[in-house]
Amino acid sequence: MKKISLVVFIILFAMGFCLLSVLLSSSNGKTDEVILRVPEGAGAAAIGRSLADKHLVRSYINFRLASFVLGAETKMQAGTYRLSSSMPLYRIVFMLKNGETSWEPVKMTFPEGTSIYKMGALMEQGGIPCGREFKDLAARANVPYFAKDFPFLQDVAIDSLEGYLYPDTYVFARDVTAEVLADLMLTRFAEVVIPFWIEQGAGHTGYSLHQILTLASIIEKEAQMPEERPVISSVFHNRLEAGMPLGADPTIKYALENPTKKVYYNQLRIDSPYNTYKRAGLPPGPICNPGIESIKAAVYPAKTDYYFFVANEDGSHTFTMTSA
Repeated sequence: MKKISLVVFIILFAMGFCLLSVLLSSSNGKTDEVILRVPEGAGAAAIGRSLADKHLVRSYINFRLASFVLGAETKMQAGTYRLSSSMPLYRIVFMLKNGETSWEPVKMTFPEGTSIYKMGALMEQGGIPCGREFKDLAARANVPYFAKDFPFLQDVAIDSLEGYLYPDTYVFARDVTAEVLADLMLTRFAEVVIPFWIEQGAGHTGYSLHQILTLASIIEKEAQMPEERPVISSVFHNRLEAGMPLGADPTIKYALENPTKKVYYNQLRIDSPYNTYKRAGLPPGPICNPGIESIKAAVYPAKTDYYFFVANEDGSHTFTMTSA
């Protein structure tokens, strides 16, 4: 009986020693750092294969065994991890289980006049995983989700965050979520635009903030030279007061699924609420995300008698009272 107990003890000791060796093992002893991105919903099997492919663990089986023993098999968290092939296996498992992600900073500039679709495209080009998701989120505008933190969204019937995502330079984690990034841009909007609107804008114009943002977005797209913003604004204000269509080419481009650089005559017939050649008044919402200077120009237009303008080759415009 004592011999059997001794044999069992030796077997258990050997198994424990082997398991401990597995948990303490590293891939190859090198110190090379490797970035591992774990997508949402990835299971231990898929993560194990990625680790093995990147030579961060000795074997896929070892990782699955360690994950099971350490109670992490169903608790792996998505994110971007900075791992090393010299790390012991148990450390890698605990990092994945605890979500010890590496904050990989990305600096990205969204120019004034960038639409939500262009923002998403810039993110995709920059290797930001949530670029496509960001476009979808901003386009469908889950307003109740954001309105609880941003009162300026509460009383606006909008179906998009276009115009409210302030164009600026942002620093964020590469694995940022679409919701977090939209929140960051809305916060910047609240910091830059809302104080101006409360202190100066609201009391100076008969238009709502949403209408001013809509007008500012058109001014942003039309103005190539900053000093022309107030004059362009005056043309649109004069047209609105006279009940004339705005006749703005950028709104046609926004209405087109595949816009061309130049607006052609046949495109002016498109049936869209954004067709400011066929419909008088402002379109239903902004066509891009304007900067503060275009917003100021929308509130404070120059005083002119102009109703028309045409673009010159150098980017400037010629303003006239008549179309002739």
